[in-house]
Amino acid sequence: MIGKRKQWISILLMTCVICLFFSCTKTFADFLGASSLKLSTDLPADNQMKNLLVNYCTAVLGSSSFIQNNFLYDAKQSAFVHLLCRNMNMPSPYFKDDYFKRTSFADLWFTDITVDTIDLCNPSSFDNDCDLSVNIPNLFNSIMNDYVNMKQPNLYGMIAESDKDDDMKNQINIFSSGYFDGVQICGANETRYPTTCKMMQWYIKNVRNVLSDVSIFSTTGVLEMSKLKAKTVSCDSITETTDIFYCGLYGEKWAKLTSFVNLAYNELFYYRLFMWYYLSMIQTYPSLITNNTYMTDYNYILKTFSTQYMWSKDALSLSLKMMAGTYMAFPFHVGFSMYQEDLDGFGKAVARIAPPIYTLYDKLRNVQKP
Repeated sequence: MIGKRKQWISILLMTCVICLFFSCTKTFADFLGASSLKLSTDLPADNQMKNLLVNYCTAVLGSSSFIQNNFLYDAKQSAFVHLLCRNMNMPSPYFKDDYFKRTSFADLWFTDITVDTIDLCNPSSFDNDCDLSVNIPNLFNSIMNDYVNMKQPNLYGMIAESDKDDDMKNQINIFSSGYFDGVQICGANETRYPTTCKMMQWYIKNVRNVLSDVSIFSTTGVLEMSKLKAKTVSCDSITETTDIFYCGLYGEKWAKLTSFVNLAYNELFYYRLFMWYYLSMIQTYPSLITNNTYMTDYNYILKTFSTQYMWSKDALSLSLKMMAGTYMAFPFHVGFSMYQEDLDGFGKAVARIAPPIYTLYDKLRNVQKP
């Protein structure tokens, strides 16, 4: 009796931990219902780890996109899903190879787990000896880090990578036109606000350096993609055909971060879904971690996933707050710079006009005096 009671208490505590970990709220349950996902729980005895990944990829890539709470969720536009499933020979049809620097497990974080020079995380030899509780969060975190680094230059007006002054001025004019009712800071033929124009060029040149920190994506390939879609893709509203990837990174030039948040939520949803599925399969099939050097038991995996998830969530929240602050503050900074230039120009004009007027006023008052 006591043994059963302890067992039930253990199950109850584990359930509470899982609910806290996955934020088991009505929202997440609604997501699962809205997406009509049916993840298979059948894992054939041979190469169970690979079968688990194939089941996940088959389910999410075969599901339809859906809208929940004004956000669109689409596995085919998730870089996390694409990179994970590409190694199962199931790439997403949305992404192209030239969008990425790294595309395979060998290029990511799965090469450090080797025995006798055999990579046990290689999909061709998946021998269940792979610490996915560390490697999968690393994959997700690096994708989100790349998104933040690619979005930052866009917040300052950069929409294409170019060293030519004319191209950069054109980007600045697009930025200012959106925020200041068609006013072009650098002007088409004549620079209307030379000081502000130079300031904007300096910001873009400096913030462009963060693109060197992008580790998975190819910034050149993604920027080329943005050029092709700029005139044909609309990001004005959320529909089931919205281009989450493009709109999140480059489609909103003078609006809130709604599309970028959608991009982040889309990745977060499919990442959390994988973790939930993976943990549930480990409980159903304990053999998944039998003889695994790195994942000794379920509690270790749950704790590792939980810790990694909390770090990821906190880091993402902080990044979004900082980017939202930039989106709000930087246009004001530019606007005050323009205002200062207008005041300086007005002061100089008054300084040129006032002396003659004062002189004429004196003469008019004393016109009858000898």
